[in-house]
Amino acid sequence: MRVQTKRILLFLAVCWLFLSACSSQQPGRTMLDMTYPLDDAAIFWPTAKPFSLTKVAWGITEGGWWYASNEFSASEHGGTHADAPIHFGAGGRTIDQIPLAEWIGPAVKVNVTDQCSQDRDYLLTGDDLKAWEKDNGRIPAGSWVIMYTGIGTRHYPDRKMVLGTEKTGEEAIPELSFPGFSVESVEFLLGERNIRGIAIDTPSIDRGKSRDFKVHQVLFAADKLALENIAKLDQLPAKGATLYVIPMFIKEGTGAPARVFATFN
Repeated sequence: MRVQTKRILLFLAVCWLFLSACSSQQPGRTMLDMTYPLDDAAIFWPTAKPFSLTKVAWGITEGGWWYASNEFSASEHGGTHADAPIHFGAGGRTIDQIPLAEWIGPAVKVNVTDQCSQDRDYLLTGDDLKAWEKDNGRIPAGSWVIMYTGIGTRHYPDRKMVLGTEKTGEEAIPELSFPGFSVESVEFLLGERNIRGIAIDTPSIDRGKSRDFKVHQVLFAADKLALENIAKLDQLPAKGATLYVIPMFIKEGTGAPARVFATFN
């Protein structure tokens, strides 16, 4: 009974958080949807199955009433999406094993758009994080640390501008070019700041030229979370926002499309 009671209380707490975030009775509170739509233009990893929507029914039936229904298919890792630790960590948690409350936390936006405009393959450094803290204070424990590169925010869904290539399949891999986190920065955030997870406005938390996806490996070995292809970072404040993530509840999912939004004053 105690376990059941705890689960009920946790469920009610999560519901309260979402209802509080979504309530229209919050004067001056802004809600920012940071999700790209899943459609034919959605950016997926070049070797992954892209999003496909098929209309099964769309019109008036023989009985005289309207009926509409679609079928869709896609890789887990495309568009605005979440990564679970199992993605690059043997034995890690799957999407369905992560409590909803874990996806909610303070948002820290680190703006490196100037650096990325000069170097498409820029890596976020420890110095970038220290500069953020100098201006904004210590990164809170349990934060989502978001790398604002400007690449995705300005150019999504232009594949050439975001990925560095319009090619698909294995031939695209050598041409991938976009910024990402450095291993150094992630190790600092894990070891010194106890973050919740990291996020970015590009298709991967590892930069495009990575071949070992070391950032994924380090992050998921620590059982943390990741978000990729996050939208509208130009409208998110550097601090003070709360990030909400609602991943599709896929049994044994290594990742999932997600609805991501933030609230702030």
